[in-house]
Amino acid sequence: MSKKDKRLLFEDEISSTQTSDGEDYIPKRIISKSNTRRIHKIPIEQQQQLFRQVFQEGKQIKEVAKALNLNYSSAKSLIHYYKNNKRSAPSEIIDVLNGKKSLVCQISNKIDKKYNNLKIEVRQNNQILHSYNYYEQKTTDK
Repeated sequence: MSKKDKRLLFEDEISSTQTSDGEDYIPKRIISKSNTRRIHKIPIEQQQQLFRQVFQEGKQIKEVAKALNLNYSSAKSLIHYYKNNKRSAPSEIIDVLNGKKSLVCQISNKIDKKYNNLKIEVRQNNQILHSYNYYEQKTTDK
């Protein structure tokens, strides 16, 4: 066998994906990618619930994470990073940390005229005592 033949034989052994036993060889790079830690992204609404229950209601992180079906370590690290200002927190989370109540709904003063037909009736024993349109009454009070 010449040197050239030995070199080709050596290259073929390295490029092969089978071991001498005939089993498939998986390179370490591929194994390490599958073993990396998963990142659990928590939606902002769940983050608000988490912070509200931990800081305002005084519950433990573990029981809140279990109730919200979150990964405990992700919930714990979120609280740690935001609490110690190691990561910039969204404004919704800052409001919860400062004790502000989050708005569930907003009140709008603009109402289309076609929807201004809420009729209020005050009844007693099936007799109408007083009846008025809510929106007309509202505009006259101002």
